[in-house]
Amino acid sequence: MSDRPAETSHVPRTLWLGVIVWSDDPEVEPTVIADRSPVALARTMAVTIHEMLEDSDAYAGATEFLQSKPPPRDWVEPRDVDDWLEALREATPHPSFSFHRLPITGGADGSNHGFVNRYLEQALREREQALAKELSLRTSEGPATRPLER
Repeated sequence: MSDRPAETSHVPRTLWLGVIVWSDDPEVEPTVIADRSPVALARTMAVTIHEMLEDSDAYAGATEFLQSKPPPRDWVEPRDVDDWLEALREATPHPSFSFHRLPITGGADGSNHGFVNRYLEQALREREQALAKELSLRTSEGPATRPLER
């Protein structure tokens, strides 16, 4: 028998979700990552995005961005991850990311699945509306054109 007290199960009061939107193409599913710690979540999201940028040539300017920013092995402090993510946000519209804090209540497992599902649906609708608005602004501006001379 152990002299240590029995560990009690601690159910977190908050769950952090990170959403990575890879493209403005509605057929491309976003990646959703969850963690109890916002710091761990930010690191996981940054590493996930970094790996995708390394492995894909689908993102214009990704090579230059990765060469100009420190790689994950050099991220020592949480601020290093935050700086990298903010630089990415400034450099390109996609991949884009967002963080969401979900309070957790109810349920035997500590979760309220109805609440979580409603929250995720609302967050997805808001993101889709924001993307649609961005796309309509871009297309309404259109490329600079000159009238055809006859």
